[in-house]
Amino acid sequence: EAGWPGSNPKDAEFFARARTELSSDTRSKLVAFGSTRRKRIDAKDDTQIQALLDAETPTVCIVAKSHLWQVTDIIRATPEENLEMIHDSVSHLVSNGRKVFVDLEHFYDGYGHSATYALQCASTAARAGAS
Repeated sequence: EAGWPGSNPKDAEFFARARTELSSDTRSKLVAFGSTRRKRIDAKDDTQIQALLDAETPTVCIVAKSHLWQVTDIIRATPEENLEMIHDSVSHLVSNGRKVFVDLEHFYDGYGHSATYALQCASTAARAGAS
């Protein structure tokens, strides 16, 4: 994991330099890290998702909420909105040629709180094309 290209100028600079200063073999091993799209914004219009694509890494890892309390109280989304955010983000990245890993944040605590919802998050990511 080489950094979060949409989070700060230093990480953005790393990915820009990697395109010209690293060998293709080394670049093939880089993973850009980020998050799912924001609420009420399509993945194709989300600047964070675009930054992941602009990093030009073959693999992307996105973090997604999988604890129901984190969904409703931290990002203030409905459970369905969060599932849509996961699906839309993964499918958009996959359709743009990226291998996608999903880090289901707080999965085990979320599983303890609502096993059904935590597993829905995992199956949604898999159905959308996550590896």
